Amino acid sequence: MNYQMLNRKDERKSTLYSTFAIDGDSSSLDSFVVTESSVLQTNPDSYRDAEKPAHNMHHLISKLVFCFRYLFLFICLNSNLNAQTFVNLESGAFFTEINDIRNGNNGTMFSLKNDFKTPISPFLRLRAGYLSNGRNHFSILYAPLKIVETGILEKDILFDGKNFQANIPIEVVYKFNSYRFTYNRRIISKDNFKLGLGLSAKIRDAGFSLKNSELLKENFSIGFAPLINLIANWDISQKIGIDFFGDGLAASKGRAIDLSISGRYSFSKNLQGNIGYRLLEGGANGTNRYNFIQLHFIYASIQYSFNKNKP
Repeated sequence: MNYQMLNRKDERKSTLYSTFAIDGDSSSLDSFVVTESSVLQTNPDSYRDAEKPAHNMHHLISKLVFCFRYLFLFICLNSNLNAQTFVNLESGAFFTEINDIRNGNNGTMFSLKNDFKTPISPFLRLRAGYLSNGRNHFSILYAPLKIVETGILEKDILFDGKNFQANIPIEVVYKFNSYRFTYNRRIISKDNFKLGLGLSAKIRDAGFSLKNSELLKENFSIGFAPLINLIANWDISQKIGIDFFGDGLAASKGRAIDLSISGRYSFSKNLQGNIGYRLLEGGANGTNRYNFIQLHFIYASIQYSFNKNKP
């Protein structure tokens, strides 16, 4: 496959909305997909740059408030279970190693890394769940990702049958919001080492769009993908340990991988902190859509557990 990599001019803007996750397109790993696509003619005077950081922060805070309300309800519903309920908040910074995009059979390949130079950016993820009877892990994950890049390219982009001409300011939106439900069963449970195997049901709201002063083309979809889940915990001492958490699946034309390893420190019986590294890698090579991505994360997380007594 010939890559048409595009040069860019020095003047550009970039804005990150919120953060996280990875997968392919609907042709390979996703079983159920609802697609939304549109082409709009716009007034040249209506072209707008990426939104200001203050608005982005307000948008992100609004999502977090909604999630915390849901988590509070989740904890209340599990208050009578023989389980240890927990809430985990993760944040840090990530950089893009690969993010190549093509839309349409004869579409132009372009890169958010090489053509738009996506900067190092912050991110947030939120997970809540409970461990039942010390062996059965249930959790839900909210992991938003939306990047907006603006620049001027020196070559045309053919995107889903529409030609975006060179030397006109162009805005690219990349969205990948991930929602997961995970069940994991511990198969090894020793005093200082625990290993579990399970499944994650992933729903992703993903896609990309291009906009300039003449055209707006969007291609977003909602899809489902099952992932294999692996959790391992090694306790070095009473307060220090190493945690591994991974989701992944590979098919003939795509894959989805989310792996993290971190050092853990227990501040108290209920509160622990982690510092670690996360790899998000995957994508799909479909007939009408190509997108592969590799992101590297450095993060810190805080987890609070609500201990339950056996009846």
